[in-house]
Amino acid sequence: MTLRGGSSMKTSVNQAQSAEPVNPTTGSAFFKAFYSYMSPKILTALAVGLIGFRLYLGDWSYADLIAPLCILAFWPVQEWLIHVYLLHMKPRRIFGINFDLSVGRSHRAHHANPSDLRDITINKEVFPTVVPILLGLAYWLFPTIELATGAMATYFALALHYEFCHFLGHTTWCPPIEYYRRRQRMHRLHHYRDEKLWWGVSTGLGDLLLGTAPDLKTVEKSPTVHNVHGLLSEESR
Repeated sequence: MTLRGGSSMKTSVNQAQSAEPVNPTTGSAFFKAFYSYMSPKILTALAVGLIGFRLYLGDWSYADLIAPLCILAFWPVQEWLIHVYLLHMKPRRIFGINFDLSVGRSHRAHHANPSDLRDITINKEVFPTVVPILLGLAYWLFPTIELATGAMATYFALALHYEFCHFLGHTTWCPPIEYYRRRQRMHRLHHYRDEKLWWGVSTGLGDLLLGTAPDLKTVEKSPTVHNVHGLLSEESR
C-alpha cells in the first residue's frame, strides 16, 4: 500500500512555492495534521472496521495466525520492492511511447521538497481501485470468511502504520519510543543523504535483508538526493 498518485512535477513544484502546512511539534498537532488528510482516515476506517468484523465473526483457531504472520513477514520486502521498483521507477520509452507513472512523478516531487506535508500520504484516488482488488482476492483465495477478514485486517493495520511512520519521518515531533526515533532517522537519511539507500519506512528489515542500510560513515551525500534520476529540471519546465 505505498502507492502515491498525483499531479505532474511542475504542479507539485509550484505548490511548494505557496504556503506549506506548519510542521507539527507536539503529539496533538501531529495527529491533527495526520488526520487532516484522507488516506489516514480511510486506512483507519478499514483497519478498525475489519478488526471489528473479525471479532464479531468469532470461530477462532490456530489457522487464524497463519495469514497475519505471513503478511507481517513479507511486509518489509513488499515495502522495499514497491519503493524501489514503483515509486523510484525511472521513466522509460517503450515502442516509441513514454512510460512514466503518476506515482513516480509525484514521488519525485516529494523528494524535491520533503518538508511539504501535502505530498506525503497515499493519494485518495488509489483506494477505489486497490481496496476492492485486495478484498476481492482475499475473500476469493481464503477458504473461510474468518481467515480472509483476519488477513485483510492485518494488511490494512500495517498500511496505516506505514502511513504513520512516513508522516513521522517528515515532521519534528516523534513519540518517546526508540523504534520510532530510529524510523524517523532512517527515513531522513533516505531523503537527505542518499535516495538509493534506506528504503524501508515502517520497518528497516527489508534494508537489512537486501543490503541497503550501510554504515552512515561510509555514505557521502548523493548529488541527486532531492532530484531523483536528475529529472527535476526537465519536469519543472
